Amino acid sequence: MAIPQFQNGDRLLTYRDVLDALILLGHVSKSEEERCHKSWSLVKEHPLILLSALTLTDKKIPLKKLTSDELMAQVAESWGLIYHRVDLLKVSLEAVGSIMPYAYAERLGIVPIEIDQHRVVILTSEPYSLSWMDEIKSLVKRNIEIRISSPKQIKHLLNEIYVVQKAFKAMARDQGQAGADRLRLLKQGKVDELDTLILKSKGRSLQAQDGYVGKIVDWLINFATLERASDIHIEPKKGMGQIRFRVDGDLRTVYRLDPEAMLMVTARFKILGEMKLDEKRRPQDGGLKHTLSNGKQVEMRLSTLPTNFGEKLVVRIFDKSVAGHDLSFIGFNEDDMRTWIDLITQPQGLVLVTGPTGSGKTTTLYTTLNKVASPDVNVCTAEDPIEMEVDAFNQVQINNQIGLTFAECIRSFLRQDPDIIMVGEIRDFDTGEMAIQSSLTGHLVFSTLHTNGALATIQRLIDLGLPSFLINSSLTGILAQRLVKRLCSHCKKQVPTDKNKWETLMDGEKLTMPETCFEAVGCEECKNTGYAGRLCVYELVKIDDRIKKVIHTKVDITELREKTRGLYSSIRQNGGRKIISGETSIEEVLKIVY
Repeated sequence: MAIPQFQNGDRLLTYRDVLDALILLGHVSKSEEERCHKSWSLVKEHPLILLSALTLTDKKIPLKKLTSDELMAQVAESWGLIYHRVDLLKVSLEAVGSIMPYAYAERLGIVPIEIDQHRVVILTSEPYSLSWMDEIKSLVKRNIEIRISSPKQIKHLLNEIYVVQKAFKAMARDQGQAGADRLRLLKQGKVDELDTLILKSKGRSLQAQDGYVGKIVDWLINFATLERASDIHIEPKKGMGQIRFRVDGDLRTVYRLDPEAMLMVTARFKILGEMKLDEKRRPQDGGLKHTLSNGKQVEMRLSTLPTNFGEKLVVRIFDKSVAGHDLSFIGFNEDDMRTWIDLITQPQGLVLVTGPTGSGKTTTLYTTLNKVASPDVNVCTAEDPIEMEVDAFNQVQINNQIGLTFAECIRSFLRQDPDIIMVGEIRDFDTGEMAIQSSLTGHLVFSTLHTNGALATIQRLIDLGLPSFLINSSLTGILAQRLVKRLCSHCKKQVPTDKNKWETLMDGEKLTMPETCFEAVGCEECKNTGYAGRLCVYELVKIDDRIKKVIHTKVDITELREKTRGLYSSIRQNGGRKIISGETSIEEVLKIVY
């Protein structure tokens, strides 16, 4: 690995070093050099922070703006080094945290990110200040590889790696006799004895007072939101525990820990979620609100499950800011947006949102309700569980143990002078019948079903035993949606469209095949997955007289499809349009149409 030649000995990076590199790369002209020199000389920021704030055009691709990562990579290469943007999901926190003390790393502004038998990879923002290399090389008995990163990222990594490691080490130290007794009582579910032990230990409570457990839980939640995770899985395995995040629909392992530590973390979540600490034989549900380090508030739904190696916990994260008043995240075209607005502003009727678990139904419903909820409207919701608390709604938690079912809840709503009713899910005949009756008596009713498409919803309602004439009288619209991965805008590649795949996708639907489309590649920006985020693919069916004519008691999905072809835009067509616009790939849409 080439290292910059020292000038005037071991020194800090200057803005002149960065400016010279930009001139060498052809990004800065003589006139711009003077302007940068004047503005940068007045600022006390680190030179790499100033560099990352620049907006420059790529010399190879006209009109393309360089990202801060691309610019940093080019400048680092001009110094004979590699710029490294770290994916924390790939960093072994327990390994790199053991290489050097936190105080030492913080003082030098360096952070180790990889370690194997032969080398240690260390990030620095000071390529001309490397006198520490020999000392660390003799300490770790491995070769040292230097890579460049911004000082902001290095500071963030120092906190993530060392704060978490410090918390786990403190937890290990605490597992003396008192810690062992506490874990034993926790495993046995002896809550009263555990409380006594906690009081004897001068308030060092497992609940909120244990700073190290709290730090680990806070780190997990902040890390998950930083990585855009929708779920946190805390799973017991044989002789160990593991933590996984679901990002863009896929699960990724982020940390492994010993069973005792995992038990403490799970217990902390259960206490915060107001769940029974001593109940491990039955599944439990809970919820909590958490304020992130940036001040943003998220809501979480907790669910435990007894497994053969212990209790598994899944934390689903809901971002309240997503469910606002803006329906643009669904990606409606102009005609469909007008249709949806027309459906949700009717004085009465039944509107259904369908799709599998995790397809965004909850976000769609909450956003829709937020849009129609006004001070002069009474909105009542029956949910199991309540996933996001909204002041504008009157929300009721279903409790089957005391007979508060969806159907019973709707009956009570009708005595509460409602304008709009939202039913979490139509699961049986009673709930379906009450939802239909409510819509026929002058209320606008929203609900969800788990079906494979809009037309399959009609067949599902009939299979529940609901008469076709009642469905025709009440049902006004169905929105079926799926989530597909969005192609990374930084690395997606334009390729000729595969005719066989396109014809398989369309399956007889009329949509002209484009000559080219885009496929996933993978880069640092998208963590080499080729995708960044997700988008909605949908089909919206307005139940008009033409569709009502084909709904009868013994109707099947094949008949529905044939007789309604061309009356609405199918999910295949909508997915095809997303492919043509370059938002996603054929492979992604093919996954969800079957």
